[in-house]
Amino acid sequence: MLKLRFSQVFFLASFVLTAAISIEAVAQVSVVLPAKTCQQLGTSSYVVLVNRPGNLLPQLPEFLAISAIPCGYMANSITFFGNFNNLNAASYRVAQLRQMGLDAIVYSFILDNAEISPNFRGASVIVEPAADPNLTLQQVQAATISHAQLVNLANRQVILASPLSSFQVANTIAANLRSRGFASQAVSASLIGLPHASTSAAVPPTTTPNNTSSSKKTFRVLVPQVNQTTLEYVKAIAADAFPRSYQGRKYIQARTYTDFSNATRERDRLNIRFPGTIVISE
Repeated sequence: MLKLRFSQVFFLASFVLTAAISIEAVAQVSVVLPAKTCQQLGTSSYVVLVNRPGNLLPQLPEFLAISAIPCGYMANSITFFGNFNNLNAASYRVAQLRQMGLDAIVYSFILDNAEISPNFRGASVIVEPAADPNLTLQQVQAATISHAQLVNLANRQVILASPLSSFQVANTIAANLRSRGFASQAVSASLIGLPHASTSAAVPPTTTPNNTSSSKKTFRVLVPQVNQTTLEYVKAIAADAFPRSYQGRKYIQARTYTDFSNATRERDRLNIRFPGTIVISE
């Protein structure tokens, strides 16, 4: 029993490391978007996706190879591996692909993704932009060698550093970004709103912000981190909350706003449950 548990842990660690390295290697290749988006291919309750272009897949068994279709997702080229009406069947397909070393996930474009087990659910890696979002975008692109882009999350803009992966891999990528000084977090991929056109959400690195946007302040709502369980309570309210420091104290960043009035209203609301909640401007 002890050997089995050790082998399971070793396999998971190896899988996460391999997948994370694969994602970084894939990101260095120029992106050529397929003719169809993954959403167009996803005609059933669940789909299975792999965050890797079809031309960079390893040699697959025939039963998997015939189901692989390149598709576009958030201005990235990934691979579609079938429609499924049954969640168990979709999860089984994910398990087959993961045995091949691929970071496969189950996703739904029409149902609540919360029904999918966290082990199989898709995740995205986001970065909170600083006062100059375009500058932060360029820095994230340089740090990850990826096609990072600005997207909407909870009515605000964030930087999408990695569009779709398992939570195991997403957490690894987010931790690497935090170690480089970025405010990064892994969130459920279903929280990221898909753009109307797959290429419209991409922001070129050379974009120069005008004077109005570059001078606009960002207001962040911070909850004091009293103990280890505070983060769990805050994430139940704000799924993309993450820990950070401010003036030498530990906080949890719950929300980000560009309007000061909205930020103060949220501070007052959270302060009822979490005394000491503050608003800062960056």
